Formats: sequence, C-alpha cells, structure tokens
Amino acid sequence: MCPPEQPAKAMAPSKSNQAAKSAVPTKEEKSADLVMATNNSSIVSKRSVEMLYYPEPHFFCHFVKKPQRRAPLINRGYWLRMHAMEESVRRFMRESPDKPKFVLNLGCGFDPLPFILLSADRSLCSQTTFVDIDYEKLMLNKKAALREAGALTQILEDVEFGPDESAVQIRSGQYVAVGCDLKNLDKLDRVLRAEVLPAECAVLFLAEVSLTYMDVKSANAVVSWASRLSNDAQFCILEQYFPDGPSHPFAATMMEHFGKLGAPLHSIHEFPSLSDQERRFTEAGWTHAHARSLWDLWSDDEFVPAVLRTSLDSIESFDEWEEFALFASHYFLLHASTRPGTKGSKSAAATADVGPSRQAVTRSNEFRLIPNTSLPTGQRRFGALVPGGEAVIGIHSGWGRQTRVADTDVYKTSKDNIDSHARFPSSNDISARLCHTITAFSDDGDCLLVGGRTSPASALQDTWVRKNNVWQAGSSLPLARFRHCATRVTLGSDRSSGSVLIYGGKTSDGTTLDTWLLWNDNGEGWSSVTVRTMNDAPAPKARFGACLASIDSTNGLLFGGIGPDGTILEDFWTWKLYEEADGSLCMELTDQTGSLRNIALGFDILPRFGATVSSTAQGLVVSGGIIPRRVVPFDGEILLLDSATLLDCIKNGLPLTTPILSTIGLDAGFTGPRPLLVGHVSHAISTDQVLLLGGGAVCFSFGTFWTRGTWMLCPVGERAVNDWALVCENVEKPTKAKAAAQIPAKTKKQKASKKYKPEKYKSTTKVTPIRRVTVESADEFQQILEDAQPVIIESADIGPCTELWTKEYLVNTVGSDRKVIVHAAETETMSFRTKNFKYESKTFGTFMDEVHAGGRQYLRSISEKQPAKLPANLAADFPSLSSDFRLPEALKTVVENAHSSPLRISGPVTLWLHYDVMANVLCQIQGEKRLILYPPSDVPHLDVPAGASSSNINVFQNRADGAIALIPHTSPHEARLKRGDILFIPPLWLHTAAPTGKVSVAVNVFFRNLSQGYALGRDVYGNRDVQAYEKGRKDLEKLVKSFSGLPPDMARFYLLRLADELQETAEQ
Repeated sequence: MCPPEQPAKAMAPSKSNQAAKSAVPTKEEKSADLVMATNNSSIVSKRSVEMLYYPEPHFFCHFVKKPQRRAPLINRGYWLRMHAMEESVRRFMRESPDKPKFVLNLGCGFDPLPFILLSADRSLCSQTTFVDIDYEKLMLNKKAALREAGALTQILEDVEFGPDESAVQIRSGQYVAVGCDLKNLDKLDRVLRAEVLPAECAVLFLAEVSLTYMDVKSANAVVSWASRLSNDAQFCILEQYFPDGPSHPFAATMMEHFGKLGAPLHSIHEFPSLSDQERRFTEAGWTHAHARSLWDLWSDDEFVPAVLRTSLDSIESFDEWEEFALFASHYFLLHASTRPGTKGSKSAAATADVGPSRQAVTRSNEFRLIPNTSLPTGQRRFGALVPGGEAVIGIHSGWGRQTRVADTDVYKTSKDNIDSHARFPSSNDISARLCHTITAFSDDGDCLLVGGRTSPASALQDTWVRKNNVWQAGSSLPLARFRHCATRVTLGSDRSSGSVLIYGGKTSDGTTLDTWLLWNDNGEGWSSVTVRTMNDAPAPKARFGACLASIDSTNGLLFGGIGPDGTILEDFWTWKLYEEADGSLCMELTDQTGSLRNIALGFDILPRFGATVSSTAQGLVVSGGIIPRRVVPFDGEILLLDSATLLDCIKNGLPLTTPILSTIGLDAGFTGPRPLLVGHVSHAISTDQVLLLGGGAVCFSFGTFWTRGTWMLCPVGERAVNDWALVCENVEKPTKAKAAAQIPAKTKKQKASKKYKPEKYKSTTKVTPIRRVTVESADEFQQILEDAQPVIIESADIGPCTELWTKEYLVNTVGSDRKVIVHAAETETMSFRTKNFKYESKTFGTFMDEVHAGGRQYLRSISEKQPAKLPANLAADFPSLSSDFRLPEALKTVVENAHSSPLRISGPVTLWLHYDVMANVLCQIQGEKRLILYPPSDVPHLDVPAGASSSNINVFQNRADGAIALIPHTSPHEARLKRGDILFIPPLWLHTAAPTGKVSVAVNVFFRNLSQGYALGRDVYGNRDVQAYEKGRKDLEKLVKSFSGLPPDMARFYLLRLADELQETAEQ
C-alpha cells in the first residue's frame, strides 16, 4: 500500500543526517551529492513507469512522495532499463540452485528492485539474498523510508535496523543494506566477507548507470575487485556508450546534459564502444564478457518476448520510435562471468562496432554533402515535403519548436519574395498534423495530402488535393491512418498525370495495416488493390513507417518499417502494379530478401524505419531513419540502390543476382556539425541532386536536437553551390496588399458610435493544443523562454496549496471579514469595451459564498496597502497564504525577475481577450480552466484598438459546446489547465480564459524578461506597452499633422505609402 502523496518529489534527508548538512561540504561530498541527485530524477521516472506498467503492489511510491507522469518516450526508455536489470536477475536466479545466491546492487540508490522481485515471485527468489550498496548518506535515508513503510518490512520479514554508524544498515533473511562508498573497497570487501557472504556462493553484481559517475581508475578497481570476491561471479552493467562516436547528435546532447548537471560520465570516454567494454572486463579478470545495446535486446524475442512488447502499446499510446531507438542504441547491457566455458548469447553485438564501410561497397568518394546553415534556419520534424514550383519547396505541418504546427516552412534558392499562398496548404483549412504524406501525381505539380495524426491515438482520415495551385478537400480514406507510405504511379497511356499508391500505416487504436490503396485523379476516390505474391510466398507483414518507392510508372520496391510486434522488419520486396481485364487493380509482389542477403554486403543497414527515398539518375537515394539493433552509422546514413538493375529484375521476373546496395554516408571529408536525419524530408531537386531538410529528435531527457539549415547531396564532379535557405517560416502571413485589405478602416462615424455592435463570427472547434512538458532544470526553462512559445508545465511542485486551498481553508486563513474588490459581471462574458461589469467591494467571506453559489464574479487581487502605486504581491497581500505557494526551483528566473503575483478566483465568467507585455506563468491551484491563446502575429485580425491591449471579440461565443469564434487568418491555441499545471504565457500572446468547472483558483506571476525597454513610470498591472511603442504613437500624431496642408486624397495616398514602408520594415 502506497502512502498518501506529499509535496516533496523524492526522499528528504533523514533527521539523523541533517546535522551533517550544516558543515561546509568537501569537493568529494559535493560530487557525491550531484551523483545522488541523478538518482532522484531516475526514481521519479521509474515511479512513472511503475504507475502505468506494473501491477500492484507498488514500491517506488515509498521513495517518491509526489509522482509525476513522464512523457511516453521517457516511460518506455525507463521501462526497458528496468526490464533489462530485472530479467538479468531472473536469469541468474533460474540457474541451478546448488549454492546460495547473492545479488549485489552497486550504487543501488532508492531502487526497490529486491522488493519488486520478492513480491512478484517469492519461490524464484527462495535461494537468493539481495544486497543493496550505496553511499552512507543515501542508505541512511533509505533506512528511514523502510522504517516508515510497513509494506516493505512485511515483505522482508524479521527486519533488523542497525545503528547509523554501522556499515550494515538493514538486515533480514533475504535483504541486506550496506552503506559504503564504492571507492572504499577495502571496507566494502571486509564487510561483505565478514558479515554478508558465506564462503561458497554465487554472486551477481549489478551496476545500473552508477560506475560511470566514478573516475575511471576507481570504476576499474571495482570491476577488478568484483572478479575476485567469489569464484562464481557474474556482472551485469548497464551504462551509456558511443555507438557511433561522441559527435553523433544524440551522444553530444547526452554528454552536454550530464555536464550541466555537474555529474559527467567518465568511463564512456575510456571505453566508448561495445568491444571496448568487453575488453575492459576481460582485462580485469573476467573470463567472458558480452555486451549488447538495449535496442538490440528490445528486438530479441527471448529477452523481450513479442507479446510483452506489444502489450505496452495497450497501456500508453506510443509513436516516438526514432527517439526510442536513439536512446536504446546509446545504452548497453554487458554480462560478464568468471565461470569457465561461459558463452554469450548470439547477437549483432559482434558486428555492432563495425561500420558499413568495412562490409558494403562504398561510393562516398563519388558524392559530397554540402550544408547551408545560414540564418534563419527552420526547426521542424515529421512534416511532409510539398513541392512549390520552380526552385521552391516547403515542409508542411509537423512538429515545431514546442507543438504541432499547421503552416509551412518555405525554402528557396534566393530570398526573393514569393506568393506561396496558392501553392502551400492553408492552416485555416488543413489542421496541424504530423506523420502524413504529400505526393505529387502530375508533372504540373498537382499533389495529394493524405492522413497523418495529431496524437498516436488520433489518426486523421482526411485528404486534400492541390490542382492548379488550389487546395480542396478530397475523398476521405476508408480508414484513418498515419505513418503510411506513398508513391506516384501511372496507369494508362496518359503519363503526364497519375495516381497515388499508399501502403500500411497505423490507426488510432494501434492496429498496424497491411492494405494497399490507390487514389486516382478521376473523381472516384480510393480503390483497393488485390495482392498476389510470386512463388506462393506469404504476403508482406503489416507495417508502418516503411520505405515505398516507384522506379518507373508501375514498378517499385518496398522495405523496412515496423511490424505489429514493435521491431523493424528486415525484408525486401519488389512490386508490379497492373490492371486486370475487368479494370480491377492488382499488385504482384516478389520477396527478394533471400537473394539480396546473399549478394548485398552490408544488408543489415538497409532495413529502415522513418527513412526517405528519392529517385535520381544514379539510383534511389535512401537517407536517415533508424535500423535494427544499433544506431545508423556515419558512413551508412545515406545509401544508394541500383534502380536500373532492380527494374530489370522486376520486368523479367528474375531474382537479384548482382549487388544493388552501396553506401554514401555523410561524406568522408565532411567535418561540420553532423545532421540528425530523423523526422526529416528529402527531395530530388534535379536528376542528380537531393536536398535534405528539417529533422531532429527529443534526445530522451537530455534535450532536443534540431538539424539546422539545408543539406544538398550531389556528385563530386559538379560545381554545385547549396544556396537553398528558409525564406518564410509561416506562409499564412498575408502579403502587403492583403494585409492592408484585412485591416478594418475605422471611419469617423464608427468612432462616434455610442453603441458597439460586435462582429459575428462562424464557429470552429479547430485549435492547436498547447504542448505539455515537464521541466527539471533552470536550463530547460531558459530554453522555453528563448523559444517564446506557450507550454503547460505539468507535475511541478508549487507547494501544498493544491491540496489546502479549499473554500473553507481560504476563508479561515485569509479572514472572512477581509475586504476585497471584485468584478461583478452582468453576463458570463465580461467585455472591457462595453464594461458590462462593475467593481464591488465586499468581504472575502461573502465573495467566496457567492462565487461558490454560482455568482458571476471574479477576483483579481490588487495591492492591499497601495493599490494605485504598487503591483499585487501574494506574499505581502496575503501573508497567511504565502507559505502554501511556491514556484519550482527550475523557474527561479521567474522569482528573481518577478513583477507581480496576483491571486485570481473566478466563478462562471469569461475574461476578455487581451495581451500582457510581460511574460507570466499562470499556476492553476483549484478547479480547471480553459484558455485560448493567439500568437502576437495575429493581433491585426483580433480587433485590438490602437493603444489598447484588450480585444473587442468574444472568443468563447458558444462555450457550452466547446466551439470558439472562427476568426480569419488566426491560429488559436488551446490550454486546458488542471490542478497543479503551470501555463507559461510569452509576452504579447493574446489570451482569454474561462473556467470549465465551478470555481477556479490560480496565482499569476508576471516577470520581466527584458533587460530594458519597458514603459517608464508606474505599471501596476504589468500591461503598459513598451516605451518605443508609446513614443511611436506620439510621433505618429505629429506625422499625420504634417500632411494637414495637402488635399485629403493626396494625404491619404502618401500616408498609405508610409504605412506600406513601415509594414515592409516590420516584416524584414
């Protein structure tokens, strides 16, 4: 039974150890504390896994007082780590029980592995004693937790707690806890031999990301000492390594992360590869050592059975496969033994450190990769490439800096202005998505957009067709899907136009598809394709994220993708599409896997997931993605397939007999920053040039890496220059003429009108959900500030207020008689323009009674002492509440630069749409709230009068059914806040809020994110426009007066000319 949740995230120091904290720590103690801090983050992530994936009883809850649900990528990564260690122990315990067994966990932290195994299978553990070993300070805290947790002591039976000064802190029949620094091997050896281990026993050492924090000499001493502790010893170590060198983007991001934490990895530099790690152990006295990457173990049915892999998807929707593979490829599990004759399991590890240049035919000296990383550079992944005409292409939708985006990044060979509206999808019509396809089906640039997803559980069924530069909705898919593959084919005599063939993909419920569909530009929509295989071979397995390519109009190939069991498929098929006499469509498939394996050196790097294929005169260029069992190596990132040979085999019905695979890599002479070809797009910009754009990945919990700029692959002999660059990050920005037309003219009659009549808008439910994130460090929050996009920070510690601030508590703590000023509204929608509310002074107790009874009231606290001069300050205005609320340490920059912190309590009323000049964080404490936000670029379309910060538009015009106003040329974002959430609102993002429950309680903290430029003088509410704008409006008045001597039409002509020039300057 888990204890109730507490505000603290992880274990606090025991009382007996708090006195030591008052002394000035030594350098070694500081280093130890930083290493122990990594354990805190680790067990919070493991607790997240336990909550979702493990049956009761749970054990991490005794060490993690406040659980946080991690992102699916983090959950799956830690699940694999936990499974790897647990399975290693189970295999050890299943061995012949001819002697007692001991599992020694070196640097155990708060990991409750012994309790998990003892609870799950007591009989399997009957001959095993678990021994946890870590720093004395940490083990004192672990002892304190066990004393308080009756559920743990009941599992152990007959528990004895030693004195704090003893090395053995806890002892029971099957569990021992030892407090000892691993650098003090003399003490550890003495304690284990004298107080723990019998003369004859089998020992399994565990080290899960613990020895790597030690200096290499000390870590090697532990490895060597362990080989001598028993004549029957085994060692399982799980650590990070460099599968493709430290310059790999994931590796570099990972190392930078640990460096920032002050807990750098050491062993990885001395033993960077799997073979180096194996040598490390054999040279330290171990008879055998065998290392495998976690990505390799993931696809091993003996280590992770297929039924277990697939069961994970039923618990939590998952589609971060590339990022999961990158993580798992940079961690290894090594098993070593002192037993004679021990054999390691057969795997790809023997060749995992061998690059394809030693196995496959290489043509790297025939090509070069030319980067162009000049500013600006886009940040987008998992979008779709859309052709835009001559020397213009775009990446549509996908994942942007913080969330899904609906617009298009446009790339061109020059920075000339382009009218991209017709060519590229409109974000007002086509919703944001990722993992969709856009396929050209004619020589005129007509193309088809198909499917995609919002979340892995929300596949999209719509299609969109561009013909004559106009986008229109097309025939919906028979079944919504994402991660499908698509290619152009042509049936019939007209070769100028064609059809789109799609295969596979994944549905909202996680089903992996094996269907072939053909879309034809004849108005008939989608047709199913009958599949026939040569030689009665089984049909290809269902898959998603595969590579599908046409070699000519009706012939092509299919390979790779992930199958229903969660592993990359290692087959290779050729296909021929034709029409039967009755007009039905037929696909003839030939399995070329066996023949290709026999003739293609380096076949192991051909099966890909998430790769791109581009057709050139040299052949089919395959770039990026992930491969089975290991990371894609540097000189295997780009491959070349001989399309002429493939086409000859297809047309003549022959097996492959000559090599078709060669490697290009990333250019042997290239020395610049390495791109990460994941989530990218590629496009053949000529018969022998391929352009690579976009891409990047969330590198587990270490940070996000973006592939910046453009990358052009071309033959060495060409005098090519890569001048492709981002020229427009958002094609929805109107042209100057359109922008002028969209700004409503305010006539004198309108200005004089006493009664304001709001414009009526249509309704929409299409909004972009604001991304949810967890923030563990100040560096992560600083990145959020730099990105300047709203995010919802969840699972953060904002103090006990989320539990305490009930109606009764607030009234009793603040005081029922405390006077407050509230907004009393006439309707549910407050308007700053019409002032349909009044300010009322009443007691806090009366306000709380009325608002909880459904009163349309809203409290935005002001300074109690000097409301006209000082901004609101929660600590000063409500001192009795100040200790209940706090911002997480990661948001310390907010605290250090705070301007104000008003308390907000609202009933069923909607706040008007407005913007704030200062950045702020909105902390939801009680109740729930829905906010709609608009980026600053939308302000011309939101009816914000000059010099004002509030809009006249009622966004929540149909709040009951969830719809909002459909305002042309805007990009609404939605935040749904629940208790404990923190919404970061960047400066100038317009926003409006409405409660979704009864009463909402929140604290807003406004902070200065500019070093200078704010409005001069007093700014109580933090929403005065910046100095430059206020001064500019005064200058504008003088400018207009200077034209007073001209005829009105001439004055208007030149004022519009100046307005045009001003807008042009603003958009530069």
